Amino acid sequence: MPTTRNSLFEHCARLAAALAWLFVPLLSSGQPSSEIDPVTDAEIAEVRRAFQTIGLRKADVTRGFSDGRVVLVGEYENRDEVETAFAATRAIIGLQRVAPTTPGNIKYRLKGFNTAFASTVGKMMKRLEPGAKQAASPSEPTAQPAAPTPRPSSNAQSQRGPRTFGLIVGVGEFKYLPKENGLEYSEKDAKDFYNVMVSPSGGSVPRESIQLMTQGKATSAAVKAAMRSIIDQSHSGDTVVLFVASHGLPNAMGKFDIVLNDTEFPKQKVGGKSDSFEFVVTNRKTALSDDDLQGFIAQLTLSDVRTVLVLDTCYSGKTFIAVPGFLPSRTRSLSRQTKEANYSASLSQEGIQDLAQKAKDLKAARIVIVSASENEESMESPKLGGGAFTQAYISALNKAHDFADAFDQTKPSVIRTARTMGHSQTPRMLVVPEEANTKM
Repeated sequence: MPTTRNSLFEHCARLAAALAWLFVPLLSSGQPSSEIDPVTDAEIAEVRRAFQTIGLRKADVTRGFSDGRVVLVGEYENRDEVETAFAATRAIIGLQRVAPTTPGNIKYRLKGFNTAFASTVGKMMKRLEPGAKQAASPSEPTAQPAAPTPRPSSNAQSQRGPRTFGLIVGVGEFKYLPKENGLEYSEKDAKDFYNVMVSPSGGSVPRESIQLMTQGKATSAAVKAAMRSIIDQSHSGDTVVLFVASHGLPNAMGKFDIVLNDTEFPKQKVGGKSDSFEFVVTNRKTALSDDDLQGFIAQLTLSDVRTVLVLDTCYSGKTFIAVPGFLPSRTRSLSRQTKEANYSASLSQEGIQDLAQKAKDLKAARIVIVSASENEESMESPKLGGGAFTQAYISALNKAHDFADAFDQTKPSVIRTARTMGHSQTPRMLVVPEEANTKM
């Protein structure tokens, strides 16, 4: 993986260096599976010893794939324990030799799970009554926007007509990462995208309807509070645009989390004095997690709000599994907090199918545009003065004024640009339903 800047460089290369104890040995994400050394019995034994040391008594790994990778199995108290086991395993044997786990491979030690599951699904699928506000999850930061706009009454909704709301996030400075592992152009990408949305020649969105958060202002509490505020303000017929440029990190469930300004990376230690090593587990409560994106899209979809996600991060192709109405198996998880325990659990297959069908029955459009496929890294371009994808997409959006048409123009150029540097970066787009309106 290149460590010096040429005409292009990876968003994730420097993050991987900063978290070397997590990703070493780090293999290229494009490495063929046939070139990955199969995990040995000795390495599996080392992983199991590590699990015992950090208190994961019933966690385990097994060879689950013909290419020699291992997958997590066993029992876990919550999603955090799964992520800890995943981080420890890939710290020992390497990122690309650990396959994402699935709900079918692991068990959660939860009491009353069926009751909690039914309650959580019911709350997510229930439409908000006019004038009601969506309560924040107790597991999320409780900070609120400075002056949230009250949710309009049904009469006000019918009078004001459709509106567009936006949240534009660009993070290149990270409180808990070394400065050399920052991103040069994320803030600029966010500002450039914001300017397109508000300009008369672009989206003509009123400035008061779009929040721009960059660098130190893009904290976990602030971003999630802004998302809740948007859910409160929007109603049927509106459009919500969420743009994020930052680091992305894969997680244990085959999804990914977005690093915000104050995302924490606490260290854990394994072993004794002579054979110890450290690894980190992303504190997902301080990141923009897959659960956060999933809940955001689901609530807007259930309110018949058109949702447009544009993400320029590594591994952003994993976002598709969080979109209601586009649910391959093993993709849906919900969160719930009680006084006794804070946990996340994956839904049963029946729950997935039920939630997917309800979302498919809704006509609200979901447009998801990402800069790279699920195993690819997203690149910045000094030549373009920003993210290779974002800058090309902004240029196309200024001309097309259509989210999908602009993507169609952008994708080939990004692929060609990446290939000239010996990399693979393939932007992807999802539009649900297919006949959805994609104009700005």
